[in-house]
Amino acid sequence: MLWTGQPTRGEVQAVLGALNPAAGTRYTLSAGQATTRTVTYLDTVDWRLRRKGLVLRHERATSEAGTLRLDGTGDAVSATLPSPVAWPARIEHLPDGELRDGLADAMWVRAVAPVAKGRLVTREAAVLNEDGKIVVRLDWAELTGSEPVRTEPLVRVTVRPLLGYRRDAERVTRALRDSEGFEPAEDTLYQALLAAVGSTAEAIARPAISADMPADVAVATALLGFADTIVDNVDGVVDDVDTEFLHDLRVAVRRSRSLIKLAGDVLPERLVARHAPGFKWLGDVTTPTRDLDVYLLELEELAAGLVAGERQDLEPFAEHLDRERRKARRALVRALRSQRFTRLLDGWRSGLAGIAEREESEKDSERGLAARELVAGRLRRMVKKVTRRAQAITPDSPSEDVHDLRKRCKELRYLLEFAKPLCDESAFRAALKDLKKLQDILGDFQDGEVQSAALRVFAERMQEDPSRPPAATLLAMGELSARFVTLQRQARHDLTAALERFLGPDTQVRSEALLP
Repeated sequence: MLWTGQPTRGEVQAVLGALNPAAGTRYTLSAGQATTRTVTYLDTVDWRLRRKGLVLRHERATSEAGTLRLDGTGDAVSATLPSPVAWPARIEHLPDGELRDGLADAMWVRAVAPVAKGRLVTREAAVLNEDGKIVVRLDWAELTGSEPVRTEPLVRVTVRPLLGYRRDAERVTRALRDSEGFEPAEDTLYQALLAAVGSTAEAIARPAISADMPADVAVATALLGFADTIVDNVDGVVDDVDTEFLHDLRVAVRRSRSLIKLAGDVLPERLVARHAPGFKWLGDVTTPTRDLDVYLLELEELAAGLVAGERQDLEPFAEHLDRERRKARRALVRALRSQRFTRLLDGWRSGLAGIAEREESEKDSERGLAARELVAGRLRRMVKKVTRRAQAITPDSPSEDVHDLRKRCKELRYLLEFAKPLCDESAFRAALKDLKKLQDILGDFQDGEVQSAALRVFAERMQEDPSRPPAATLLAMGELSARFVTLQRQARHDLTAALERFLGPDTQVRSEALLP
């Protein structure tokens, strides 16, 4: 692949013409007709396709629906759209076939949306030898970005040798390389377009905390990052683009609440007292929709595991969940569009920004306390709390105690993530791995109990509906409930061994090695 500068449209013919004399008198050049089409590059909001090395684009020559093309899976795959697709689009909105299959794992439950758009002009030129035989083909591509901003034309020329004419291709490539304006390209047109419009696959994040940073500045900086995440995901939640927007928003809310609880005392009391209750409210109003999202996302997998029942038996249950989700979403959207939400985020971010932009603490009681000292003290305290709770768990402990341990483990994990920039990298990975293993089992225990109870509530509500569900649906739901009870019992059985490992000397050594 060869690269040339950014010629204007009037210079394109001149550059193409330069290919012939560059190769000397040995060859002649025959350029075909140019083809022009609109190209829209698509990816998820978290760049899942690009991270997997995939490029998805929508090409349209006229007013037709156009074609989707996927590169990066080996041979390029394309699919003609029978009708226009509204972006963003989830995997189920794309046409069945090889292209959809190639995208399914990478997209997961996320939607693809335009990340860049432009006008693509392509043409093929044939290089002929003295006998008039085609020995090399040159693919010319000129892309001019139009969205999100206009760019200068970006040009790429690809040299494609024909079988048996490798030496001819080498001569043409060498001639192009030696001529003015051509040099090897290090990126594709897509990569060049993203660079030109200022898009990257890396999230724009606030600066990480540092060891010598004042404690209140460090906490405010982290909390501002969580607030940014909340704001960034609001439109995706309101527009119902995909379920992960709500999940990411809720994780940022939980992280905010945990850090306020564990280290919020280094911030001005008035700021915390005024805004902390709002994050509990935000967590509460987002819970019903997220719980229903999880059920709907997992329903196919749950149905596949039915033994006595069949997939279609759960259809009335799926319809009930969908109706409940629509009601829950209406309440959620009202909350996210409310003045209460706007005042919460605006006031919180404004207050935190005033702290994060300072170079030293203004709180007398915390004067001189650096981030490393704060992290060391809070981590030590939190590890002791989790250890005590874990040591107190026995096979006979009530479920409430197990749930409390799960909450404390979650708080420790969020505190670890806050402290990550200050931790020894290998010790951090090892400590997080130990904690995740325990959390997985505690999560299974929680899910088993909560999901089983929720199924009973759903069944009762469905029976109160005028169009009562058939007996087969209730029996299938009962089978699901029994499976969740089994999951909880298995998790309870596994918990004893997991706690022994977590409380063992290796975990304690790794915890102590976190801060260098």
